[in-house]
This record gives sequence, structure tokens and C-alpha cells, in this order.
Amino acid sequence: MKHTIKFFALVMVAAVGVLSGCNSSTIGTGQQAAGGAAYELIAVVPQAQWEGAVGDTLREIFAEPVLYVNEYEPRFDLMRVLPSAFEGFIKVHRNVLYINIDPSKSEVEFTGTQNKYADGQMLVLLSAPNDQALLKYLTDNKEELLTLYESAERNRALKMNRQHKEGVMVDKIRDMFGFHIDLPRGYSPRGTSGDSLLVTSFEYPTAFQGIAVYSYPYKGKSDFKLENLIAQRDNFVKNIPGPSGNSHMATVKNFGPEVSYKRIGDRDWAEMRGFWNLVGGDFMGGPMISWSTLDKEAGRVVCIDCYVFSPKHGQRDLLRGLEHLIYSVEFE
Repeated sequence: MKHTIKFFALVMVAAVGVLSGCNSSTIGTGQQAAGGAAYELIAVVPQAQWEGAVGDTLREIFAEPVLYVNEYEPRFDLMRVLPSAFEGFIKVHRNVLYINIDPSKSEVEFTGTQNKYADGQMLVLLSAPNDQALLKYLTDNKEELLTLYESAERNRALKMNRQHKEGVMVDKIRDMFGFHIDLPRGYSPRGTSGDSLLVTSFEYPTAFQGIAVYSYPYKGKSDFKLENLIAQRDNFVKNIPGPSGNSHMATVKNFGPEVSYKRIGDRDWAEMRGFWNLVGGDFMGGPMISWSTLDKEAGRVVCIDCYVFSPKHGQRDLLRGLEHLIYSVEFE
């Protein structure tokens, strides 16, 4: 292979975006766009419930740790307000969970509403006859509740990515690998190696999101076993050098990785999660997630390998931003 991969261009490149933040613009519906940071959730809870078992349970649910990041980060950043304070900018927050205790109810009632007070908002109302019924409902349905809000975050991101695509990289990936992906504006080319590896990244002052797309001939179902996915990943990402040029990327093997198999849209994927580092002299690393699928028409395995470096400001949102991308992939 002819190596033309450049290092990640880490902190030398000025930021072309922000990690997360409030948005008060309008996005096509005539409503104010929902505000708040990504993966932030407002819980509207009466004082008695917040100070008791209901509050403890809510804090436990949303504080569940994100897997495969270097330090603890919760699945959601939970903030609480009283029902009397649910107005103004709080009322148009992107993610809202409203708890209502109503003794006239015979059971817990769930109401999920999109765009109730703002474009892009997900508001869930849980009306329960008492604390005990509410606690049982939260315990029995916690994963569904988390997934609902996570899906809402993903859909917001996908919508923004579609509206603000990075045309040059989108076209390059399509030409080399035969699929479309909605990369958001700001991804820059970091080079190619032959016709089977392309690297691109989104740079921040002290962090980056990187993507390596690569392909290789399909030999059989064993290509999607964990050990073979790792071997192929290391074979390609060794072409991504560290800052000194004397090191290169590799997969960390003493903590994970692990693989699961998912159907996303009309396509089967092997999803590998773990960590990456540099070997050969430089010290860098972070979380990675890699998707592999069979392109039957081309007779090859296609991999979309995503990795994050963010030693100072958290990795959750950067990693999730990469996770969203797989839902926009369409093979031609």
C-alpha cells in the first residue's frame, strides 16, 4: 500500500464546531428549536417525590454509566425542577420527564409527545396513582425510557447531519466504498492508503473524532468473529501514524474489545466496541466503535471504524456523535 495517511492534526487545527450547547434557532416547523445540551434531561418532579425513593430511582437510572469510555460518564445529565418552575426556557428543553402523582389514576399512564413546546423536543409525562406504582413502573421500564430519549437525541443529530453534510468526504467515501453516509460539515480528509483505506477527522482544540473506512475481500462467516475483526482492524489502522511518526494506532486487547450483532435498517452489522492506543513511542488513546458489514455485490467486507480522543472534556458526546452515523448509511 502507498501510505498517504496524515496524523490526526490534533490541537494545531482550530475548532470548526462545538462539542454541545444550546440552540434557539428554528428548524423548519415554525416553532422555537428545543434548547439544552445533548444528552441533558430535565426531570419535573414534586419536592416530596424528589427527596424520596422516586428521586433516588431517577438519579440511579439516568446515572447509569456509558460503557467503553475512559472515565465514568452518565447516560444522561439529569437536572430537576419543580412543577411550578416548568416555564420559560425550561419548558422548551430538548428532553423532559414530567412526573405527576394523581390519586385518581388506577395505574401509571405514559404519554410521550414530540415537539410539544419546541421543535425537536421529547416530553414524557408519567401520571401515577402513588409513589409505589411509579417506582415499579420506572424499574420495569427503565431501559425503554432511556432508549426513548437516546433515540430522540440520535434523530436530532441525524436531521442536522442531513442538513449540513460535508460534501467532499461524503462523495469520496461513496466513490471508494459504494455507500452514502451523512457526515456533518467539518470532517477533513486525512489521507488514503491504496484504494481500501480512507481516514477523515473532525478536529477540536483538544480533541478529535476520527473515522477510518476500509474494506477487504470476503472469505466467509468467520470474517465476523471477534478475533478476525480485531486482526483486520489492526492491519489497517497501523497505517495511521502517531504525532511523532514513530508510532501507530492499534487496538487495546487487555480490556475488551467485544462484539455484538445488530440489524440496522435493512443490513446486518457486526459492532465492535473497545479502546485504541498508539504503540511505538507516543502516548494517546481513547474509545473506539467499529461496524463491519458484507457488501455482497462487491464480495467484500466494509468497515466503518470510529475513534475518539478527548482527554480533558469527556468522551460520551463525541462517541455518540459517531455512533449516530451508522444510521445514515445507505449502500448503492
